Amino acid sequence: MSFVRSEDYQAGREEKGLDDVAHVEDPTVEEVVVDADAKGFVDHTLVVDDATNRRLLRMINWRVLPCMCLCYLGQGLDKGVLGTASIMGLQKDTGMVGQDYALATTTFWAGLIVAQFPANRLVQILPLGKFMSASLVLWGITLIIMAVSKTAAAILALRCLLGVFEAVCGPVLLAMSVMWYRRSEQPSIVNFYQAFVGVSGIISSLLGFGFYQVQGGRLYSWQYVFLIIAAVSIVLGIIVFIVLPDSPPKATCWSEHDRKLMVERVRVNDQGIKNPKWNWDQFHEAIRDVYVYMLFGLTFMNATVVGGIGTFSNLLINQAFGFDVLHAQLLSMPTGTVVVLIYALTAWIVTKTNQTIYVLLGLAVFNWAGTITLITVAPSASTRGGLLLAFYILQCYQGQNPLIFQLCSRNVAGQTKRTVAYAASFAGWAGGNAIGPLLFYSGWAPRYLNTLYIHLGFYGAHAILIVATRLLLVHRNKKKEAAMPSTGDASQHLHAFEDLTDRQNPDFRYIM
Repeated sequence: MSFVRSEDYQAGREEKGLDDVAHVEDPTVEEVVVDADAKGFVDHTLVVDDATNRRLLRMINWRVLPCMCLCYLGQGLDKGVLGTASIMGLQKDTGMVGQDYALATTTFWAGLIVAQFPANRLVQILPLGKFMSASLVLWGITLIIMAVSKTAAAILALRCLLGVFEAVCGPVLLAMSVMWYRRSEQPSIVNFYQAFVGVSGIISSLLGFGFYQVQGGRLYSWQYVFLIIAAVSIVLGIIVFIVLPDSPPKATCWSEHDRKLMVERVRVNDQGIKNPKWNWDQFHEAIRDVYVYMLFGLTFMNATVVGGIGTFSNLLINQAFGFDVLHAQLLSMPTGTVVVLIYALTAWIVTKTNQTIYVLLGLAVFNWAGTITLITVAPSASTRGGLLLAFYILQCYQGQNPLIFQLCSRNVAGQTKRTVAYAASFAGWAGGNAIGPLLFYSGWAPRYLNTLYIHLGFYGAHAILIVATRLLLVHRNKKKEAAMPSTGDASQHLHAFEDLTDRQNPDFRYIM
């Protein structure tokens, strides 16, 4: 599963010296280590050559990466099961009327927003593997209770609780990508595990297609889907508990020497491993940093569009385009396939070009085209195939999601500052997902043309913010370069484990 190439990506890098040196051979150099997890495993005299790096990367990819993928698969299944059930009789069987279905999605994200800061603080404190495992089991238990609930009020309340429990997943996986992988490797890694949200969509559609044909039993067809996904979550939680190490220094499945090498391998990140101590100076820097607010805005505007389209995708295919329920379930599966392909393609482009922000802008163009098509072409037997294609094209905007989170994980340092920045980013993501479905006002059904016009406005505002973000990062890198002594030597990354912020560490460079 060596999805990530192990060579340092030097060509065309704007952040000169980022990956040039992974160790310092001078044993007389004094190094300060504040990072709690890294203490005892930092040795700047260790040499991580290409062959060793490839070996370590294979070890990590075979043990850690599959667990990350399974976690994201579990979250995608749990979070998305409502969309699958929406055309299986859920609304009728639970007495949902008006905006109740949209609110069932909104309450999930409201719970996630409320839990976001506590969850990110717990990510800083608790062992990540165990924390993630417990969360998966709690998701499963919540879905079991939801499956036997027969009222809209109960569904709304349990969706909110599910959001609280699922607030853990994103921050844990981003923190793991930083502690296990170099920044040059993270575009492939983050896109790879997040692509499993597309896999979850395919699985959900298959389950919906199969169980919709089970009628007249003791349970409604959608209840079977809930129970199966609940069982999958609990099983995944047990697997993650057994297999996933909490961090490189605590990965006792490997030798102490290899664990030291794994820590030294990510020295070039200048982001450390983990430090549970709260730092008020970093907190104050975070709340004053305009970049943190930009991250919030980027995730919020993206998720407002993606969240609404995702929640109403089955209903659009069924009611707006005119396909029957069984065909709508089947035609939802290519949506997941498109997401997987987009994630793979964008990861490859970002890795090759070292340009994240330009790729974000490029993805938006496809959504402009798809949205305008849905607005201007009326549904009919002869046009519904083209409308379906335009709908698939809208999934390109979801391809922005992992790239935006990488702007957070790769460009913010300092354990406490990262806690705040992650919380802000995921709160924006959750807020957008909460509001997005509400823009699909029931009075605008089935085509929701007014909603699509609103989306066009979001595309424009989002593009402006993306450009402003790049300008800010370019400016900050120029200031850092100007402040560095002109010795011509590559950075030795001696501040990597001092738990400094991106603004404090003179070696840190922002990736765009």
